Parts: sequence; structure tokens; C-alpha cells
Amino acid sequence: MITILMAAYNGERYIAEQIESILSQSETDWKLVIQDDCSVDDTAKIAQKYAEKYPSKINFRERENPSGSAKNNFSSMLCYSNSEYMMTCDQDDIWMPNKIEVTLKKMHELEKKFGKDKPLLVHTDLKVVDEKLNVIAVSMFRRQNLSSIRDGFNNLLVQNIVTGCTMMVNQAFQDVVQEVPEEAIMHDWWFALIAAAFGEIGFVNEPTLLYRQHNNNEVGAKNARSIVYNLKRLLKNKQSKSVLLHTYTQAKIFLDIYGKQLPLTFLKITRAYVSIPSYRKFKRIQMIHKYDFWKTGLARRCGQILFS
Repeated sequence: MITILMAAYNGERYIAEQIESILSQSETDWKLVIQDDCSVDDTAKIAQKYAEKYPSKINFRERENPSGSAKNNFSSMLCYSNSEYMMTCDQDDIWMPNKIEVTLKKMHELEKKFGKDKPLLVHTDLKVVDEKLNVIAVSMFRRQNLSSIRDGFNNLLVQNIVTGCTMMVNQAFQDVVQEVPEEAIMHDWWFALIAAAFGEIGFVNEPTLLYRQHNNNEVGAKNARSIVYNLKRLLKNKQSKSVLLHTYTQAKIFLDIYGKQLPLTFLKITRAYVSIPSYRKFKRIQMIHKYDFWKTGLARRCGQILFS
């Protein structure tokens, strides 16, 4: 059985399409839990109607108080999964009919190789579309200039490559993660760090959903190959520096929570990363190079050198 967690907030325009795409999956051994985060539109009413129509497949819940973010909403939902596998789901995408089937197949491959007792995470590529589902990019990985092989623990401390709406984790993984702390940048980044530190990450090199881009996206798929976009990023030095500093904060809380459980190698790597802000610029760059804390792409690396 697979538990799918959908965090919902003011999604009345798209949530029905997303639910329909899940109902149309080729793999049918799943249950969907939708939690509304105090929406002020008709999101809750739409979700409730689906839960009433499909009581054996869909469970609807409403928060009494706003969580403050999709990350916090997802974190509060982790307790609702008691299945062998868990997936997280956005409210505004469209899942391709074989998304669960393809992801589960990869999960079974990892289990065969590493065993079910190992915390495992599978993620996939995405097809980027606009509000009306017109294709913007056939691969988000190519559009964002990401590399699926940069999934080592040291790589993930500085740059996330796992998109939450594509994730599946196994029971052993769920036993490790208890909550997503406030200091975490996003729930998918936090999950990626856990998987890299204690288990394994598998990637499906094909899009399994239509990743809808619109004005209300909390996190979007920017074109990282665009010269204009990269110039704007470099000019926004305060924002870029803030994002980089947040990765150190995230690493510090990861160390606080999991430090006693971390393998020695990863413990040393985390301590090294957390220590970077305390050094002068030349030493910071030396540390980034020594532990391969580089981001993917020349523009991003230039940004690291400028803002480290």
C-alpha cells in the first residue's frame, strides 16, 4: 500500500484535475490523504466532495490553524502514513497515468539491491508546463541545469536536486524521519539529506508528471540555463547570499538532530560545511573545493565564490 500526502492551500483552480489524475493511475494500491491548510477559497469543499465520493481511497482533513507553509503542512501530515511506501503530492500538478507504477518499480529495484531495511528514496524528472498545460520544457532537470548523479551527501548539503512532488520513500525511511524542522529549507531537501546520509537515492530519468507553473507557485522551475536569469541571480546578491546562509542553518539543525547517528564520514562532512561561514573568504573556497561542496553549473559556482 502507498500513502499519498497532498498538502492543499487555496488550490481551487487545479486541485480537482490533480485528484482526477491520481484516480486514473495504472497502479491502484494507494490511499490519498488531503490536508487543507485553512484555505479561503473552495479548496476544502472540492476535496471533501472527492473524499465523500471515494471514501475507501481518499481521506480529507482540515487544519484548525494555518501551518504557515507547504513545508509545515507536509511535516504535520507525516503521522498519517502507516503504509509500506509514502509519496508527497502538490495540489496543482497532473500525474501521468503510470507515475506511481514507474516510481514503485524503481523502488523495488533499490530494495532488491540494498534491502528493505535501508531507508530508500526515489525521485523522477518532471515535464514543466504553464497554467494551461502547454509544455515549457520536456525536462526540468535540463531546464534547471541539474545533474541526477550529484546526489551525494556533500552535494545535497549545498544544493537540492529532489523535487517533492516526485518522491516516494519506503517504510525504513519513514522510521527515520519524524518531522521536518522549521530550519529546513523545504521538506524534499530535508528528505534528500536523510536518504543520502542513511540510505540510498534512486532516480527515474523520465518525467512522471506535468509540473504546472503559475503565479501562486511556492517553488518554481526557473530556467537556470538562461543567461538573463543567471545575471539577475548574480545581481541579487542579498537574496543569493541569504539562500546560501540558509543551507548552513539547515546543515546545523541536521547535525543537531542526527549527529549521533551519522556515519563518521558524513559527520565530518557536515561539521566541515557548518564551519565554512566562520572562515575568511579564501579558506571558505578551499573548504568548498576540498569537500566538493560545489553547486552544478558555472553560474552557480561563480555565485558561490562571490557570496561565500
